[in-house]
Amino acid sequence: SSSRPPGAMGGMHVDMDGQRLCESLYQVIIVVFSAVGFIAGYFLESFKVTVYAVFVGVAIASLLCVPDWGILRGKEMPVWLPEGCTTRPNRTAG
Repeated sequence: SSSRPPGAMGGMHVDMDGQRLCESLYQVIIVVFSAVGFIAGYFLESFKVTVYAVFVGVAIASLLCVPDWGILRGKEMPVWLPEGCTTRPNRTAG
């Protein structure tokens, strides 16, 4: 039994700093692979090389950024409670 209120995230999801890092990482990886692919495709005179480089960049960025890696879960998410409350009120069906 946990002292955490029901519905609290409890470190299971990426926090805002982790999301910010992930978004920056995703953009950098795709831009770098796209630029390298464009340059390689230009010199090799092959559009296929450019497209494959972009696909590889998107695949690597997705593998790094889509899962909830532990390094991206730095802080627990706050549980917002009304002022003066120490426990979260129960929800009623209605």
